[in-house]
Amino acid sequence: MRNLWKVGALSAVFGAVLGMGGCSDFQAAYEGCQDAGRCGPQANEDGGSDGGEDAGDGGDGGDTTPPPCGDGGVDYPDLTGFDNDCDGIDGVADAGYFVDPVRGRDDAYDGTRKKPFQTLARALREIRDGGTGRNIVYLGTGTYNEPASVVDMPVSLYGGYTWRGEGNDYWDRFKDGGGSTFFDGGALAFTVRDVTDAGVLLDSLQIASANIGNDGGASVVLKVVNSVDTTLHATRLVAGTGGTGAAGSAGGVGASGGTGVTGQDGKTASGGNSRSGGANVCAVGGARTGGASGSGLIRGDGQPGFKGAPSDRGGSGGQGGAEGTFICPIPGQPCSCFVSNGLDAGAGLDANDAGAPGRPGLASLGQMDRATGAWSPRETEHGQAGETGPAGGGGGGGGGGGACSASSVPTVPDDSTAGAASGGSGGAGGCGGQPGNGGSNGGASIALVIIDSRVTVSGTSQLQPGQGGMGGEGMAGGPGGDGAPGGSGGQGATTNFRVNDAGPVYT
Repeated sequence: MRNLWKVGALSAVFGAVLGMGGCSDFQAAYEGCQDAGRCGPQANEDGGSDGGEDAGDGGDGGDTTPPPCGDGGVDYPDLTGFDNDCDGIDGVADAGYFVDPVRGRDDAYDGTRKKPFQTLARALREIRDGGTGRNIVYLGTGTYNEPASVVDMPVSLYGGYTWRGEGNDYWDRFKDGGGSTFFDGGALAFTVRDVTDAGVLLDSLQIASANIGNDGGASVVLKVVNSVDTTLHATRLVAGTGGTGAAGSAGGVGASGGTGVTGQDGKTASGGNSRSGGANVCAVGGARTGGASGSGLIRGDGQPGFKGAPSDRGGSGGQGGAEGTFICPIPGQPCSCFVSNGLDAGAGLDANDAGAPGRPGLASLGQMDRATGAWSPRETEHGQAGETGPAGGGGGGGGGGGACSASSVPTVPDDSTAGAASGGSGGAGGCGGQPGNGGSNGGASIALVIIDSRVTVSGTSQLQPGQGGMGGEGMAGGPGGDGAPGGSGGQGATTNFRVNDAGPVYT
């Protein structure tokens, strides 16, 4: 961006440039007008001079009294508004085209002072295509609703003129109460581009760019691209407010935990095996696995379940079941050893904390595309995302069921004893909510963009940037994931037998 100058530096760069620009173009137009016989005091539409005798009959044309004038000579438009050559305007009437935004007509009129165009665009088209050699436009006061004016050829634009009315030759300049020549532009209000053979002059104009809505775009008044000599004289550039940045997107819901596994049933001579806990690995916080269950045994108290992960947030494992119950009420009659079922596991814990909201968009100088002059925010200066919410811990594993003790059934060998069931494994914890995403940058407000061009700011010109757009709102983080339920404990087995004089008989 070598040739992109910051607006803030323009006053220092151009503050000493006080001379009036565009005179060479005006001089050339005046000389061409003289050669064609169209210029002189009170020149009529045919190029002759009638001294103002045929200035119109008044009608609705207002005052037909000629304005005060000088003693001839080249009449450069200036800030006094004085008609030096007595042709009825400040300037050379027949060297240019006239525009009145209120009473002019683009289709029915020809751009002369009695029949002005309504838009600058129509006058520029006539200069480009008409073949008259005129390259001056006298712009009447009022509002020009032309959102994106483009100048791509040498031309001098002079504002501040007030037409006296239909059929009237006279255009007063800087008339008391006459108002300004105001261009009410769009997001990019005015462009000068690819003018490399001569200069462009903007004199006594006020150009404003629009306030931008919620798209984060820039509001730019004047962009000058690849042009050798553009002069602003007594011209005011007023930038609108940059667009508000787009809001970020909301964070996603945290992942739910995996369900715990049901415990294994006990069998004769073997207990249920331990079950692994439900799984869940969170991007932030790591494993939230449920605790493994306690194994079922064939003798004694059940094994306790294991704590859920991580150890500082996981649920505690369940206690092992008490030893089985031995019942042999009458010698010689059936006896039983009842073992307990495996215990149910705990559920994984919910991640109760949502992700943190994203940050608002940041203030940004942004960046300018050299080829197109388009402004855009820097991706690295968007609002940052929030943080992922903390995850819930895994549920504790269920304890294994208890079996009958050796002392209870001393004569029953292990290969015939009922095994206890294992407990259910714990459910995994839920992951924390995803972070909310940050908002986008707000748009810039720029009075003047210069790319590969030379621009002179002179006289009482003003460059007035507006307020940059607010950064977009960061959005809320997502809710945390649910913890999963723990597995159910398995079913214990039963050993049935009776005891007689010969020892136990298994049934």
